[in-house]
Amino acid sequence: MGALDKNNKDLVQYNVQNAVYALADDTAGTVKPLTFMNTFSKDRNVKVKDFYGDGEVQDSAYSDLTISGAVGVTARDMDFEKDIGLVETLKDGLSAELAVTGTKRVHLGLETFIKKKGQAAQVKRVWVFNLQISPPSESLTQTKEDITESTFDYSYVGYGVNVKSADGSADYVDENGMRKKAFTVSARPDDAGYKTFFEKVPVPTVATTTTTTTTTTE
Repeated sequence: MGALDKNNKDLVQYNVQNAVYALADDTAGTVKPLTFMNTFSKDRNVKVKDFYGDGEVQDSAYSDLTISGAVGVTARDMDFEKDIGLVETLKDGLSAELAVTGTKRVHLGLETFIKKKGQAAQVKRVWVFNLQISPPSESLTQTKEDITESTFDYSYVGYGVNVKSADGSADYVDENGMRKKAFTVSARPDDAGYKTFFEKVPVPTVATTTTTTTTTTE
């Protein structure tokens, strides 16, 4: 038996670019540009509880409530930080970093490259939902013969959003009374809605037997 055909499988994913964001509590869903992104990390915080009986594991339950990671950028984005409550404009236009007592959550959009074997790379677009952003750490180094760039990482915890029913009117509830949570959705160039994917924050909606979803989970 020969090797299975893998021509339609993703071979590699690389690069990150063109970040955008929208405030989660903005009913208009206004999408704004984020300063130049250079890294993005995402960790799944899945916890598993095993249930024992007769001296062995009989079943398991999963707790999957958050994701976490960091958004790395080339320079701090003061407009972004003002929007989420990390920076405030004071008298005479001065910008102040105040003690954080709370921040607004955001949805984050970004692009990454996907390549299949023997095919041209494609740009995949991704939304990451409902992030609580922490202030970035800052380290500055004097310039000598070479310029030493500063790096800035916004740590985050992502809480996701509930998937909606097919008509989008309410949260989807399955036959067991359980809701589904989406942490990300993504689209590729051959998906419907790809061209307008960053014009507004998409609403994760279950697929039906008569229609197809316009986004795919990452």
